[in-house]
Amino acid sequence: MHQKHPSWCWRACAILFRLIPLLAVCLIGCQGPTHSLSPDQDDLDRIAAILNQPTEQLGKITTTEPDRPVVELSETRIRFGDALELGECGLLPLIAERNSSLGRQKQESTRLVYEWKVQAGLNACHSLQEFQWYQEAMQSKTQDVEASVIALLMQSEEAQRLQSKLSRPFAGLNESSQAYAQRSQPIVRTLSHALTEASAPSSRDVTEFENALHHWSQTQHHGTLRQAITETLAWLTVANRIQSRAINANRLCPMGTPTSEGQIIETFLKNYFRNHLQPKWSAVMRSLDGLEHQWKQLPLTLITNEALIDGLLELPSGTRHQLRMLLSTHIKQWQTILQDCDLAPRAETMNS
Repeated sequence: MHQKHPSWCWRACAILFRLIPLLAVCLIGCQGPTHSLSPDQDDLDRIAAILNQPTEQLGKITTTEPDRPVVELSETRIRFGDALELGECGLLPLIAERNSSLGRQKQESTRLVYEWKVQAGLNACHSLQEFQWYQEAMQSKTQDVEASVIALLMQSEEAQRLQSKLSRPFAGLNESSQAYAQRSQPIVRTLSHALTEASAPSSRDVTEFENALHHWSQTQHHGTLRQAITETLAWLTVANRIQSRAINANRLCPMGTPTSEGQIIETFLKNYFRNHLQPKWSAVMRSLDGLEHQWKQLPLTLITNEALIDGLLELPSGTRHQLRMLLSTHIKQWQTILQDCDLAPRAETMNS
């Protein structure tokens, strides 16, 4: 018995050591509890019960895949003779690379830096500004920089990672929004520099930009916010329909007569609505407003800022406006219900 014991221990230890990496993966993947991004079925059932209306089931959300804005790079080629005149600007290696078949085979961030350097170099060649080929090249390169910015934001690996909804890295939308706002600042700043014909970035600038892109994409915020928007949109559509039925039925407070049902609704709005429902869509709207504000700073000319934001969130055009209209209707219908019961609309129903 004593002779077999060491062998058994070694086997047990070997099994344990094989399990340690798996346990580590499990522990790393545990992000703690995540909060609901939007009102849910339970919230809808409560509203239906308060309004004495049959509830409805939230169906599976189907979204239309939007057309993401794509701007192609120009076909500009600088002739060898003209390119020689750019030698004094140090652009010959870049021009040669641009004219080769390998010139287009770059990942999006590298492509942006490359086009930015070409444009900055052209912009520094003041002695050539009178030549038409130079003016055409400058115009094309300015557009190519913007096209590269759009490609980075729409088609890059970072853009895809930002859309991921698996294993959300933050507990709730507020935390996700705060991290995104902070990590977006260097991205927006760098892209704005590139779009305003700033001087070429240094090697250090490029390294810092690549690192910032990585940390920015790790937030997965675009996917998180898109999910919150689509879920809230679907919920408001059903909730507003239940409200509308209650208003049209006119049974809660017939002829404006105060009733116990009206008092129950007032209590519901004062407590559950204000403390539980309102914070959910307030977080959605704050997050959306913050993202819109950040990206509207980009001086784009090839696409609108509205198209950019819809593209970032992969939302069909008009979705954000529809969300705001449905939320406004939801608030107004609660106010109508209170007024019909001869109760003044409370402050908690006045703001989203």
